[in-house]
Amino acid sequence: MKKVLLTLLVLLVPIGPAMAQNTVAAEDIAAAVTAFVTQQLQGQLAEDTRLEIETRWQGNVVVATGEPQIRVRRASSRPLRGPTVLRVGIDAGGQTQRAMSVTADIRHLRPVLVASRMLRRGEALTLDLVELVECDITQLRHGYFTDIEALGNMQTRRSVVAGDVLTRNHVEAIPVVHRGDEVELVARTNQLAVSALGQAMQDGGLGERIRVKNSDSGKILYGQILDAATIQVGL
Repeated sequence: MKKVLLTLLVLLVPIGPAMAQNTVAAEDIAAAVTAFVTQQLQGQLAEDTRLEIETRWQGNVVVATGEPQIRVRRASSRPLRGPTVLRVGIDAGGQTQRAMSVTADIRHLRPVLVASRMLRRGEALTLDLVELVECDITQLRHGYFTDIEALGNMQTRRSVVAGDVLTRNHVEAIPVVHRGDEVELVARTNQLAVSALGQAMQDGGLGERIRVKNSDSGKILYGQILDAATIQVGL
């Protein structure tokens, strides 16, 4: 019984024996797509990322006499994530017997932090409020967190439903400066450092940029919060 050879660009992956009359099975096409996507993404994903690839193709393909080979290539330069169209060709006897477009649902699964219970707005994020759950990150358009340490000194910006993935839209730095606080405005260059009294015009956490007002000139500036009493501004 003849063998079907699977060709992926320069990658050759053997598949099971060909069916009668040189039939290429649907599962062989799915295996070709899976092998191609896996090879293309090798070295590009985080170590804790797991791929799930589902090929939307049903039915076998009958080819002419010859040893069948399956070729897979990209249909576009789009990233290999979510529903993705690939070009699949089946060669036999030195000719392309069938060319088709095959859609693959490509999911990147990774452990990310989700709310372990309903979170109210303004809750400081601690270890007991979150848990790691494997989720499809291809649909997370606003980022995600994989380490609780990344949420240090952070609080919820809005309510979060239990089980929802925590994204950057859900969190903000815990304010150390509040609107109306008197602060020291500092400006530094390599050779010069000046300071002035100012007033915070909005709340902000460590490292965030907020609006401040110079108390002497009344000028509104933007500065970065260094600590609860100091804002660094530009000269």
